[in-house]
Amino acid sequence: MSTMIIFLFSLFTTLVNAKFSTPPTFQLVYTLNQFDVRNISSWSGGDGPRTMIPNDTAHPFQGREFGGGKRSEIRGTRAFGSGYPYGASDPNTIAGRPFPFGTWPLWWGNNVKGSDEYGPEFDGIRPGGQVVVHPVSSTLEFFNVSADETYYLVADRESSFAMMTSLVAGCHAISVWPIVYDPKGNLTNSTEMIKIENVVQYYRASSFALAYKGYNNTFALNTTTDAGYDQSSPLPEVILYSDFYKCIDRVLADGIPIVDRPKLKTKTGMIVGIVIGSLAFISLIWFCFGCKDSRYN
Repeated sequence: MSTMIIFLFSLFTTLVNAKFSTPPTFQLVYTLNQFDVRNISSWSGGDGPRTMIPNDTAHPFQGREFGGGKRSEIRGTRAFGSGYPYGASDPNTIAGRPFPFGTWPLWWGNNVKGSDEYGPEFDGIRPGGQVVVHPVSSTLEFFNVSADETYYLVADRESSFAMMTSLVAGCHAISVWPIVYDPKGNLTNSTEMIKIENVVQYYRASSFALAYKGYNNTFALNTTTDAGYDQSSPLPEVILYSDFYKCIDRVLADGIPIVDRPKLKTKTGMIVGIVIGSLAFISLIWFCFGCKDSRYN
């Protein structure tokens, strides 16, 4: 009897969690006909089936697939265009590629690796919002950081804010506001200009980058997207021996928002029906056991 009750309670909890789960970091709207969305969440495991952007609302990337990327596949290398679990058949360009984690790759200007199709003119529909730069630094109170040990997140606004929150909590980073990303340096407030040569690690199919101004990767503009770490300039010692860098890298790899598996569609009426039916079933069993016991008294 107790085993049956535990089973029914577990079923009820699963259904409720499917209906009232933690909200996503942001949502990916991929069609306007029915405003279909997929959730993109921090610390998500990803995976799940791939979905095609339909050819029904003039989306700039209609016909391309998104989703299916796993958390374990989140890391790229220092090569722009790295980190694709599928769809990277041409190592010389990122143009025309799918979106395994639901987000678009970065744009470095000058059509680097065919990236102009992801340029700022489409920031209005870029998943997570326009690209920003977020400085990440700490203090000697928590890490033996050097005076110039400041790293930079380069990512869509929502992903950057989400990870900054995690870095403040997990790596004692100092809370600061991001600035608009401007690879061409045309904005008056672009004091934190980051170049492609400064990137020390790409994540999430090159849609999220970690940069350090003291690093200059001379191979950045002259390598293929499948290049390994050995095909990049060595990292400076300040990064190689930095516990702060290791903490940042670990949190980003574990927490960067990626597209979730599709949720189990469970309507409120269905949940209520299952709960009432379960209670009725338990009452019936309880009544039958009561009748059985009364016959022997």
